[in-house]
Amino acid sequence: MKNLSLDEVLEHPIVNALNPKGKHFMKVRWLSPRLNRFAEYDIRMAALIPFGTFPHIKSIPAFQMLLEDFNAGRYKKKHTIVVDSSGNTAHAVALLAPAFGFDAVKIVLSSDVPQSKVGILDALSSVEVIKVPTGVAKRAHEEGNRPGHIHLNQYAHLGNMKSHSLYTGVEIDRVIPELSVLTIPMGSCGTVAGVGSFYKEQSQHNGIEKKIKIIGVRPYSGQQVPGARNKERMEEVVTLPWERYVDSISEVGRKSSFSSARLLWSEVVPQPGPTSGMAYYGLLKFLSALPLKSLASLTGSSVAFLCPDDGRFYTERFTGELDEKNGIFLSLN
Repeated sequence: MKNLSLDEVLEHPIVNALNPKGKHFMKVRWLSPRLNRFAEYDIRMAALIPFGTFPHIKSIPAFQMLLEDFNAGRYKKKHTIVVDSSGNTAHAVALLAPAFGFDAVKIVLSSDVPQSKVGILDALSSVEVIKVPTGVAKRAHEEGNRPGHIHLNQYAHLGNMKSHSLYTGVEIDRVIPELSVLTIPMGSCGTVAGVGSFYKEQSQHNGIEKKIKIIGVRPYSGQQVPGARNKERMEEVVTLPWERYVDSISEVGRKSSFSSARLLWSEVVPQPGPTSGMAYYGLLKFLSALPLKSLASLTGSSVAFLCPDDGRFYTERFTGELDEKNGIFLSLN
């Protein structure tokens, strides 16, 4: 590994591109009444898009985790970084690793990660992709124990959560200051915990009760959506304290996630991926379950769902999951 100073790291062109500090990276796409069935209650609904500036939302925690570990001296005498991921975190780490002095990157993926994502990783130099059917976290831990290796564990690293408190939450509040309900997909749970932490700390600082509802969205038990984890898969690896920052959980099926994402493509650009569809459907589901009085209390307010990445990462999954009519209209039945 190269011995670099912090200034040298921060001056690297990739770091300049992916360092979230000082960037206004969050974009808003307001939905029409065709996709916002609650417009009749004078509730505005928005898609939050961070992946115009960045390739995906995972660039934010990847940079923060790498920076914290670099500053703590954890990379001394390490030449290879190991990361287990469903794709996006691995992609960001692979891009950033040379800037932090690493010679090589090992990426441990589940064998069900879309080939379109695997291909992007395979195309990068100095990257070894290891695909396993089960035990991804265990294999990454084993690889990280090899001489000269270090394992970046996004599921336990507090920098994951901290990055979204420092940057993502701030950006959401900047673009929609008066937000009533926000749905966030859950995988490593860094995003939902960090954004929830931002709003909680903001409320405590201002001395007022938090008004925004943070809704975590995940797949039904036994189902998988690329980039998200269901209850059982979260319990396997996630140790971040997400529960204290989430007001409610909404669970969504795999097919509904894909069809909802395709539906969003008719109004939202860049086109969101399946976890974005999951977050959108989860928001509709949450609002539909509210008593009429609670729904009426949201009149004049804004609600939103966070879109983690671009649907173009998952082209073969969309064509494999859906027929041509799925995503033309949406039913919550």
